[in-house]
Amino acid sequence: MIFSDFEYFVFFLFVFFTVWYVFPSIFSNHTKETRILHVFLLVSSYFFYMSWDYRFGALILLSTAIDYYVGLRLASESREKVRYYLLLFSLITNLVFILGFFKYYNFVVTSINAVTNPVFGGDAMPVLNIILPAGISFFTFQSLSYTIDVYRKEIPAEKDFIRFALFVSFFPQLVAGPIVTARTFMPQLYTPKKLEDIEFRVAIRFFMLGYFKKAVLSDMVAPTIDTIYADPAGHHAYALLIAAALGGIQVYLDFSGYSDMAIGSAMLLGYKLPTNFNLPFLATSVSGFWRRWHMTLNSWLRDYIYIPMGGSRVTSVRRKFNLWFTMFVSGVWHGAQWTFVFWGSLNGVFYVLEEIWKEWFPDKKGESETKNWFRVPLWLFQNILNSSIFFLGAVFFRSLSWENAWIHIQGIFTFQAGQIRPYMWKDFLWIIGFLYLGHIIGYFIFEKGKGKQIPASLEFALYPILFLVLNLATPENSVPFIYFQF
Repeated sequence: MIFSDFEYFVFFLFVFFTVWYVFPSIFSNHTKETRILHVFLLVSSYFFYMSWDYRFGALILLSTAIDYYVGLRLASESREKVRYYLLLFSLITNLVFILGFFKYYNFVVTSINAVTNPVFGGDAMPVLNIILPAGISFFTFQSLSYTIDVYRKEIPAEKDFIRFALFVSFFPQLVAGPIVTARTFMPQLYTPKKLEDIEFRVAIRFFMLGYFKKAVLSDMVAPTIDTIYADPAGHHAYALLIAAALGGIQVYLDFSGYSDMAIGSAMLLGYKLPTNFNLPFLATSVSGFWRRWHMTLNSWLRDYIYIPMGGSRVTSVRRKFNLWFTMFVSGVWHGAQWTFVFWGSLNGVFYVLEEIWKEWFPDKKGESETKNWFRVPLWLFQNILNSSIFFLGAVFFRSLSWENAWIHIQGIFTFQAGQIRPYMWKDFLWIIGFLYLGHIIGYFIFEKGKGKQIPASLEFALYPILFLVLNLATPENSVPFIYFQF
């Protein structure tokens, strides 16, 4: 069940009407209604997650139970050494035995076997047939944020298991984010919810925009991207360049589309999820791009990796290492392949190079103003350069293997001959057009505040037409969300 499927619409409508119409008509006691509501949302979330594989429910329940117990013990324990070991128990259990085993075991084993096989003539360790639970990296990081914050005494331990379990498994953001922390979500479980407080127009806009990004734009170009990435050696350098750009854009459309639909779904149930993307392709620097891209993951890495390592409060060399290592962790988090490890490391290198550039050529504001006529060409140059860096890195993100990634990169820089079809140019041009048109409109609405409010009656009258248009524009075969594998 994915957000763009008809089954999800049926499921969500059932949840929505039960929450806002069935329970209020049955229960007169607000406290009892809230309790039943949380139980209902928890059961619904587990049903949603287990619709992929019923066995996944046991895994998320195990992670939830461990961190709930650790949180209670951390709150009641005064001995710092014991508290440290409790936190260590949570970290090892989640990162090694849950996330590490299911996501990274075969990656580590195959890497070891690749080294030992030529020497000993056989595999040193067995490769297991492990099913990767959808979104395991997301709910693991969410749960860990809770135990770390309780350990730091930044939030109190949650005594109600139902509320804590709902925080970990809340279905709109369970499978692919946005990543929420306990400090931002748990208080919402204690806040009374009223139907009249819901911003229906904003929520529906989020969901429809997300659906358009994912089910229309991303899914339409998926066959073109898959064709080129499946055989990079057989395609022309221009086709490889097109695939590099489309691959990076598809990841954005796919993931930001999911995030928008998640935010809209949660908002319709009375909960607020954090923004995950903020017009990233308007960025003119590496650091600016990552401040706008997958913002909840980058915030998590900043709070729980970068700052604990010393952040910016260290020497210049150590700070650069901290930046690189944080991006390296991001790459490892994304996938159990060497392509992801290299992708994260490469982004870290570009981050560090930008920091070195800033040290050598500091921005001395006030000394000289950039001439008005030069601002747009300068922005365009910086934007194209920054986007090109991301698109080349995205080749490693989207490639099926390490070998394919290098063939792809080599084919671009050697101006490889091969196949290129007109539909590839067509897909490239219209998707680029939609991307930057959407970013420019978003810039004037969200960053310049120049958007005009449409009358509510007109907006709701247009919804049936928009639903029809989206339905007609949606490809027949839906494509699973890319980030489900993470």
